[in-house]
Amino acid sequence: MTRRLLSMAGIVIAGSVLLTGCGALGSQQSAGEPGAPVTDGSAPDWAEQPDLAPQPGSDSGGDEGASGGGQPEEAPDEDRAVIISGTMSMRVGDPITMADAVADAAEARGGSIDRRAEGASTDFQPAWAMLTVRVPAAQVEDLLTALRGLGEVTSVDLGEQVVTNQVRDLEVRVEASRASVDRLTDLLATAADTETLLEVEAQLTQRTSELEQLLSEQRALEDQVSMSTIEVRISSTTVEGPTGTPSFWDGLVAGWSAFLAWGATALYALGQSIPALVALAILALVAWLVIRRLLRRLPAPAAAPASAVANPAPKAPVVE
Repeated sequence: MTRRLLSMAGIVIAGSVLLTGCGALGSQQSAGEPGAPVTDGSAPDWAEQPDLAPQPGSDSGGDEGASGGGQPEEAPDEDRAVIISGTMSMRVGDPITMADAVADAAEARGGSIDRRAEGASTDFQPAWAMLTVRVPAAQVEDLLTALRGLGEVTSVDLGEQVVTNQVRDLEVRVEASRASVDRLTDLLATAADTETLLEVEAQLTQRTSELEQLLSEQRALEDQVSMSTIEVRISSTTVEGPTGTPSFWDGLVAGWSAFLAWGATALYALGQSIPALVALAILALVAWLVIRRLLRRLPAPAAAPASAVANPAPKAPVVE
């Protein structure tokens, strides 16, 4: 009996202790989020609890409304990567000369000409020129100002494409790929057997190829960001000769020119055919002489008797 009472008393005491501990734990978690460190009002020591430290770009103040709903902050202007490209149209008296001036203005600002095309003036189309200009992004406005001073600018269309996230993503991927290549290189030096060596070499070749591709994309993107592309179109303000729909006189002149060209072509063909015609005429004459001589040598047909011609034979009566 005594043992039973002691056992019951022990169970009651253990239950009380458990209930007290659960209550204390609940009161501690109700003061903040689950798992949050208990502080005495001073700044938390993130070195001892690195997993709970606020990450870059997160709202460390705990008030989402003050930081715009927890959205990441935009990168500063000096960290933004922007691709500038567009077109510019000009109208001058001599487009080809202006194309040389545009090329000189771009090269003076550290740029270059990737493509150039031009055409001279015709009767129905003015002279023109077209250049693809590559110039540093910081010199775009200066170049536009210089070109406005060289001739009449009819239109300008420039656009910006923000590629900051793409640049950062490529940087992270390049660093990760480079670290993977370094690790595989170290494993290749410490490979114990041939099978492991071959497997590591295959993986190293694949990772190296991926790294080279990422580096190529990174260089191309950096080139587009650093050098802006502007297509400059230059047209002429004047046209040499008639413009628009051709007139009657234009048609008459064109027809006479075509007739002269046809006549010259016919005379040329006749001149080419005369030697052949002479040779054919000679051959025809020789053939005619030979045939005539043969016909003369043939005997003449015998003549019929005169009596037979005077008294023809009577015709037989027709029996009905």
